[in-house]
Amino acid sequence: MAKLSDIRLGLATVIPWSLVLILGTLKVSELSRTPFVPSHAESSVEGSDGEVVDKPEEEVVTVAKIDVVKEQFSQIADEEDKVLIYKLFSGASEYLKNAKKLENTSQFDPILGRVQSSYGWAREKYPDFTDAVSEFLIESGYDEPRKLDSDEDRLWFQSIFESLAGATKI
Repeated sequence: MAKLSDIRLGLATVIPWSLVLILGTLKVSELSRTPFVPSHAESSVEGSDGEVVDKPEEEVVTVAKIDVVKEQFSQIADEEDKVLIYKLFSGASEYLKNAKKLENTSQFDPILGRVQSSYGWAREKYPDFTDAVSEFLIESGYDEPRKLDSDEDRLWFQSIFESLAGATKI
């Protein structure tokens, strides 16, 4: 196995990884902040005439999926792993908040993969937690490539990871 000092990394790898690491570390200091819940997370909303209207079932399912992430995260005993996971998601959220040059969601996949590897997050270590996160990502629409043409699209994409950061807050 090669030593880290023997591996040559280009700026395209180092800069995004560094940003996520730094931003994730900064977010750890905000542990007292309330978790983000997307506006579509409530099961009912007030209509234009003031009447309460139920939201579609698919939007309520996303809330149920984030609750499963919270539950599985709470079962992780290792505090260092919990901090690491929180840093990963909060750093990704902060990176996406500031990444104006991303044109579509699929451009983030390689960045996220490199960050996960560099953080040392072994998905196999917590299979139930990993499955819960995967189900939430799929339910949120992360698995389908999407253009990031508008601020609304960017906010949607960033909110996925902000929700995960809120669910993994210690």
